[in-house]
Amino acid sequence: MSFKESFLKRSNSYNFYKQQYETLSAENHELKALLKKYEEVYPPKECPICGYKGIDFKPYVNIIHREVECPQCRSHERHRALWLYFHEKKELLKKGNTFLHFAPEIQFDELFRNSGMEYHPVDINPENSLINEIVDIQDIKYPDNYFDLIYCSNVLEHVPDDKKAMDELYRVLKPNGTALILVPINGISYERPYDKQKTFESDEINTPELREKYYGQNDHLRLYGEDFKDKLKEAGFTILHDDYIKNLGHELIDKYALIKDENIFECTKLKS
Repeated sequence: MSFKESFLKRSNSYNFYKQQYETLSAENHELKALLKKYEEVYPPKECPICGYKGIDFKPYVNIIHREVECPQCRSHERHRALWLYFHEKKELLKKGNTFLHFAPEIQFDELFRNSGMEYHPVDINPENSLINEIVDIQDIKYPDNYFDLIYCSNVLEHVPDDKKAMDELYRVLKPNGTALILVPINGISYERPYDKQKTFESDEINTPELREKYYGQNDHLRLYGEDFKDKLKEAGFTILHDDYIKNLGHELIDKYALIKDENIFECTKLKS
């Protein structure tokens, strides 16, 4: 091949790749412009826990809300809301406080363990690798008035005797301590066609298939209604707040894909 032929071949290759580059650059610019317009109408979702930022969160089986799970850290709406809550109310994680955490979640492990608190992550399930000890919430092996802070999220719906469990949580909480209690509630977490004001449970619903059909999950033993607040009061708790998420405002609720009406029941035990 002569020098001229070789030169022309290289030139043609250069022109071909140059043309391809310019085409791809133009398409990339166009896609960025379209994405910008899309984000103006549908702002990207963010996870305050891991920093993920993307178009959407993953849906979850049976849950009403469609933007549930962060694809990066696997947090759900309640985890993201509680992350904001704990960072706003840092006094709860004060060094030296005693803290009882039922069914600990990986999303909070580093935050709680590095807080300087006397931290007790517990569960009745020995397969939970985050726990320090096995504790039955219906029979908590700690003395009265021991804990400054209790965090119990989406546990009571799994417990055979939830009244006894709530009584136990109240017993081990210090006077003026804080108990954060969350449960899935009909009409908020799940949508089932019965009275949303009342907790629904029946001895006849006794198989995984029936529990999933009526309670929303195959290991749930009931589906709470709006009367859950009354159950907490019957156990002795005074409810200070239950509308933290709602008060965050529409912008933050949408940004972090939270459930506006989900309740974080912030409870305390008044001195007698």
